[in-house]
Amino acid sequence: MASEWKKAREVLHILKGKGFDSYIVGGAVRDLLLDRKLADIDIVTTATPYEVSTCFLKTYRMNNLHETVIVKYRGEHYEVTTIRGKKLVEDVKYRDLTINSLAMDYEGKLIDFVGGQNDLVHNVLRSIEPYDRMTEDPLRMLRVFRFVSELGFDVDHELMSVITAQHDLLKKVAVERVMKEWIKLLKGKHRNQALRMIKTTLLFKSIPGLMLTEHALEQLAQFRSLTHSSDTLCLTAFCLCLDKVDEPFLRNLALSNEQSKKIRERLTYYEKRNHQRWGWLDLYYASIQVARDVETLRLLGNKESESIDQLQVMWEALPIRHKSELAITGADVIHSLEKPQGPWVKEALTLAEQLVVTGQYRNNKEDLLNTLLERRDEL
Repeated sequence: MASEWKKAREVLHILKGKGFDSYIVGGAVRDLLLDRKLADIDIVTTATPYEVSTCFLKTYRMNNLHETVIVKYRGEHYEVTTIRGKKLVEDVKYRDLTINSLAMDYEGKLIDFVGGQNDLVHNVLRSIEPYDRMTEDPLRMLRVFRFVSELGFDVDHELMSVITAQHDLLKKVAVERVMKEWIKLLKGKHRNQALRMIKTTLLFKSIPGLMLTEHALEQLAQFRSLTHSSDTLCLTAFCLCLDKVDEPFLRNLALSNEQSKKIRERLTYYEKRNHQRWGWLDLYYASIQVARDVETLRLLGNKESESIDQLQVMWEALPIRHKSELAITGADVIHSLEKPQGPWVKEALTLAEQLVVTGQYRNNKEDLLNTLLERRDEL
């Protein structure tokens, strides 16, 4: 952390040397005071984007509404944004919460115009002019509860009232932005506190894409902590709390195709595990990672679960763990059975896989081809 701050303050010093005021702002200052792991370090400056670009060798302009330049300096990347208004005091008042409105200069002096440090001490989330801050970007209403989930802070009464009255505006926010906040909220140590507030303010009715209900929130609260879980595990746990999850629903969450596939796989095998234990074929087709995630989900959901170590033993005992390890190929099958290419080839290879995985035959080319030859008329 000391190294990160040292480099960031060097960036401030360079800008100062060129005649521009500059400050580290927002989450980095907040997390430094809370002794939390730092995420991105953001900087504001009186320099214009062009002037910033003349101060450093490697920069590129971000394509967004703010005048932001990415500065690469000593292996780190910093978002450097031109101050909104004429002075820092004007800029910080535009920020969502007082605890995110703290700043620090290149000498390490803390600058607090809005009482953010006091709110940190008293564990309170508060906004300056909360109606304006929440309505100019309604995603901030969900961000408030994401911070509740991460920090365990209370929410100022006036801010809670604004969210309760204006939550309908959140429906207009892009699902992609919502999902980033939602995943962070799910992973927070104080998730259930945040879920209760989302229920109290009725915000859950306006979160686009998630199809949340009171029942879903109650089910989600039953899961043990997801703090150290992967995004895939968090989203699968969330989906298990909903009444209906289908392909259109997952598409509407604006997830990548790969992420959607991973969630579908885990949901499928989670459902199978409700009725049976892991067998050789299920484990083979699922993969050890899916099986581990399913059992972790069962454990987090307070259901009986199988030992991860035992699953690993089963996995390592499989004769093959992927179809590419099968001793025969499609070309081998066509040549041996002397039939024209068609869907039957895939069926034959699948049969061979199953015979090997279940231990009925060795993964031996000659044995497998002889077996398929015997069943030629069935394929």
